[in-house]
Amino acid sequence: MNILVVDDIATNRKLLRITLEAEGHDVLEAADGVEALQILDRETVDAVISDVLMPNMDGFRLCHEIRQSERLRALPFVIYTSTYNSPEDVKLAQTIGADKYLTKPAPAAAVLGALREVTETKAEWPARPAPAGHESYVLKQYSQALINKLEEKNSELQQSVEALQRAHERIVKLNGDLERRVRERTADLTNANRELNDALAEVKELRGILPICCCCKKIRDDTDYWHGVEGYISKHTEARFSHTYCPECLEKALAGLPTAAPEVSSSKALESGEGEDRLP
Repeated sequence: MNILVVDDIATNRKLLRITLEAEGHDVLEAADGVEALQILDRETVDAVISDVLMPNMDGFRLCHEIRQSERLRALPFVIYTSTYNSPEDVKLAQTIGADKYLTKPAPAAAVLGALREVTETKAEWPARPAPAGHESYVLKQYSQALINKLEEKNSELQQSVEALQRAHERIVKLNGDLERRVRERTADLTNANRELNDALAEVKELRGILPICCCCKKIRDDTDYWHGVEGYISKHTEARFSHTYCPECLEKALAGLPTAAPEVSSSKALESGEGEDRLP
């Protein structure tokens, strides 16, 4: 058989093509109802399998147009949809003349079975008359189906918006918590750094008790090694030394130096009378 598959999603058309060609059928493809009607004008088709929700012309309208055509009125038509699946949608499909109604995703056996059913019973149908007296009723049902689907989509959209809003509020809260934790952690690090600097300053100032020899004045370190005062201070602080004398040490140092006796001339001695005292 020559089967026309109508669906705006290329992947869906490909899956049906593979299924039908595996059973020996030839497949034509259309992306919407307008393209499907163009193909039906120039090709001989044994059955149509159509989605409902499509741009330009949906599946309900396509079925209605086929049933209004004198040449195509008896063409077997299977609706295969995942969106229009309410009882009202099924009723509308029957009203406009669809022969079978399948809900996606259906097993391949169900699709092939529906196709076989509508094509085998076609020979038993008398020539279908054009629908008369119920055009306004069909359009009313069709409009109501579209309204219902629009309301359903609006409801889904509203739920999505609310979910996004909750997610946004959650992200804002998490960001606020993160900023607060960063501030707290920064403050902790600042305090720790200040305490470390204070500790280093205390070490450099050599605060505390130092073990020092009472005789030679050497200082013992943590490894039980004795250092001279200058060596220990240089190792543990940033201090530098300039050597000089304190007043007491300077006096002691000068006292230990030899002194020269003053020389007095004989003339000055006589004038002062010092020589007379030395006469026998």
